Amino acid sequence: MSVNFLKLHEMQTAMNALAVEEAEKSGKKITAGIREVADAVGVDYATMKGFVFGTIKKPSERTVDRVRLFLRDGESKTPPPEEPQAPKKKALDNEDIALLLDLLYTSSMEIRNDYLRMEDENDEVMNWADATYRTLYAQEGRLKRLSKKLESQASCKFDFDVELQAVVPV
Repeated sequence: MSVNFLKLHEMQTAMNALAVEEAEKSGKKITAGIREVADAVGVDYATMKGFVFGTIKKPSERTVDRVRLFLRDGESKTPPPEEPQAPKKKALDNEDIALLLDLLYTSSMEIRNDYLRMEDENDEVMNWADATYRTLYAQEGRLKRLSKKLESQASCKFDFDVELQAVVPV
């Protein structure tokens, strides 16, 4: 009988038998066998456990297709190819830090320009409130603290390059 015509409970029985067989080979519990079968099929442990024990009444098409392929291909241990995932970065490297420092430096310069424009004696049209000054001062302080924190995590020093108009490692 072809694997393509197996009913759901027949596939569950076959996968249960394979899980028991894997568990006996390794001398561990059935859960270890289910984990091995799940890795071989290419689905996660919880899905395979629900499939084998029948707690998932209507498994997804993807799961059924993977189990069917696994059974049809003679129980090969290679899972079907998946899309490659980009490696996850855990820490910022010097390029990332330089980029962030450049953005912080630019923001800081804009705050400085706002200060100068507010203090300009010729600009009598605008009447600036004290709260505006305090807000700019607090924002500038937060930017400086963040810049210092980023610089402390870097393996080199940074400086603003006038020719490039950007923050670069020194």
